[in-house]
Amino acid sequence: MHVEKHKRGAEPSLREQIAESGETPVDGTRTALSLDLEDRRYLGREFLTWLIYHSDDDNGGGSFAESDLCDEFRVVVGERVVLKALGEGAGEITARGVAPAMTPDVRYAVAGGLTVREVDLLFLRGGRGRDGGNEQIWQAAVSAEGFDLRRIKLPALLSEDDSEQLNERIELLDQLDAMLQAAFQAFLQLRLADTWRKSELPAMRAWLARSILEEAQLSSLGELDAGGETRAKRGTAGKKSRHREE
Repeated sequence: MHVEKHKRGAEPSLREQIAESGETPVDGTRTALSLDLEDRRYLGREFLTWLIYHSDDDNGGGSFAESDLCDEFRVVVGERVVLKALGEGAGEITARGVAPAMTPDVRYAVAGGLTVREVDLLFLRGGRGRDGGNEQIWQAAVSAEGFDLRRIKLPALLSEDDSEQLNERIELLDQLDAMLQAAFQAFLQLRLADTWRKSELPAMRAWLARSILEEAQLSSLGELDAGGETRAKRGTAGKKSRHREE
């Protein structure tokens, strides 16, 4: 590419300096879109964190009322939660097991600054009796980066005909998407209201603070157990030494 040299004695323009250095000029539109995407990701991480908090039995049990999008439903955290620190190149932690989000370890990590990047969720709708009759269950991993739904498992199909089953799957996918939208809509309404700052956010902080206390208590119990075991070994060794002296 031929670049016209600037006039002798004149200061080179920014465009000329960039052209001579071989660097790519900054695209203002692309930068704005990138910042907008980062904002959405932040909101997605906050939504998933709140959803874990809301699914706790003491904080709402994951219940969502009927709306213009769908019937009432519940959200239960599944067996996998992915957390990551902010910043490029930061490592991530994957917690697995039965209700990992309810464990002190995961809440302690969130309180320490890690953000929820992906979580397995169960969407339940229908019977809530002891036998769970007529209850439908959707399962999916939800990503905070763009609300992508992965590893989806749909409720059992009722149709026997292949063409009808295809339509039923599409309908169930639409219902899953509607429930996720309804949950996010409920979060946004709360997030933009005064009650978020006055009551919801302090309640979430208290919930995380309790997990830090629980983690500290568990660590103390572990240290006590280790100390008790050490003292027992020392006592046994002392008895053996005395026995030998006798």
